[in-house]
Amino acid sequence: MAIYKKILLAVDGSPTSAQALKQIANFAAPDATVRVVHVVEDPLTTFPMINDDFTYIELLREVSVAEGKKILAKAEADLRSQGYEVQTSMLDLRDMDCDIPGAIKAEGENWGADLTVLGTHGRRGVRRLLMGSVAEHFVRISERPVLLVHGNEQASKEPAQENLAAKE
Repeated sequence: MAIYKKILLAVDGSPTSAQALKQIANFAAPDATVRVVHVVEDPLTTFPMINDDFTYIELLREVSVAEGKKILAKAEADLRSQGYEVQTSMLDLRDMDCDIPGAIKAEGENWGADLTVLGTHGRRGVRRLLMGSVAEHFVRISERPVLLVHGNEQASKEPAQENLAAKE
C-alpha cells in the first residue's frame, strides 16, 4: 500500500466525505500534510434567475460560504486530532473559470498533492445521467493518484481500495 505525504481531501459535508476523511489514515505517512478543500458553487449557475433581484442569490451564496467554513473547520479538527498537519482552502467557483472537478484538480496541481481523496455518492441510472458525477469527472481529468471512497453502507464497513487512476 502506498504511503502519501501530501494528501488533498475534497469535502462537501456529506456522510461520504466523512467516510473519505476516515480513510486518510490508511494512506497517509506519519508526517503527512492534509489539505482539505471545499468548493463553493456560484448560485447563479445553480439556481435559475426568476427576476433581476440578486438579493436571494447573494443570501444563498452567503449561506453556502458559511456552511463551507463549518465543513472545513470540522474536517480540520478531526484530522488534527489524529496528529496530521492540516491546511484548509475554500475554492469559490465565482472566482474560477472551471467546474468543481476542475477546481479540485487545479488545487491539487498547484499544491503538489501526491493523492486526492474524495467521496462518491454512488448515483446510478437517471439520477447519474441528470446530475453527473463530480468524482467520475475528476478521475477522468486527474493526472495524479485518486482515492474514491464510496458512500454506501457496505463501503463504510470495508477498507477503501486505491484507485490509482493517474495517467503516466
